[in-house]
This record gives sequence, structure tokens and C-alpha cells, in this order.
Amino acid sequence: MSDCNTIEDSKRITCKLVYLLKRSIDDWSMKKLCRMDNPDFNNAHIPFFMSIGTTGITNNALAAKMSVSKQAASKIVKELEATNMVRSEKSPDDARAFMLYLTPQGEKFYQHLKNQVENLENEYKKVVGVKNYEAAIDVMLKLVKFHEDYNCAGEPV
Repeated sequence: MSDCNTIEDSKRITCKLVYLLKRSIDDWSMKKLCRMDNPDFNNAHIPFFMSIGTTGITNNALAAKMSVSKQAASKIVKELEATNMVRSEKSPDDARAFMLYLTPQGEKFYQHLKNQVENLENEYKKVVGVKNYEAAIDVMLKLVKFHEDYNCAGEPV
């Protein structure tokens, strides 16, 4: 009987579940989002690309939003520029900063991505119910905040 409980408990390991969900979402995104219309655009670009959004953002703000170094953000931005989805121009407010904007092709792709993600979220809501889905989002936001605070504080849990 204890073997059944052990097997059942192993399905509830947080790190395993997060890994499996991420892998499933990555597979879905490669099929639905990165349809190989642009083979240089990949899963790693999506959060950065979507964070640039339709109003633009500085590289520094993008790095902060994505919780990565400025160098890491710059590397992804260069890759996005190479896909002709993003362009950069000097900031009118700060000569040292560059603003990142979507190109017309990028804006079209942004809408495609946004629509596909909304469709997936609607499917999730059908599977678990709207209330459970919203609760899951709230929980994930709290867990992300916990880890952001923990990583900044560097204190053991």
C-alpha cells in the first residue's frame, strides 16, 4: 500500500510539475506560436518580445522586467532585431538609452502570439474552471514574487 502512496505523492512534486508544464508549453509554443514563418524566432524570444509590447521599452527596462542582466537582454534584442521583428532607436529622453519597438512585421506577429495565448488560456479555463484558473495565476504570481524577494535577499528559506 505504501508503494501506491509513494507513486501518487511523486505526481505532486512541485519542481517536476513546473518542469512538465514548462516543457508542454514550450512544445505548444513551437507548434502554435513559432510556426517557423521565421526560423530565427524561438521560445526564448517570446517573453522578451511580448514585454516590448506595442508601446516600446528601453533595454534597461526590459532587462529589469525580465529579471536578467542588461547584457542578457541586449543579446536577445540583437537576435530579435535579426528576425526583423524589433527595431531600436536612440531615446529622445536619454541619449545613452535605446528604445525598442516592434516593426510592422513584429506588430502583426505580436497580435498572432497574443491571440494564440488567449486561446490557450480559454482552454485552460475550460479544463479547470475560471475561478481555479484565476486562483492558479494568483498563486503563480505570489510564488514568483517569493522567489524574486528570496533571490534578492539571498537568505536561506
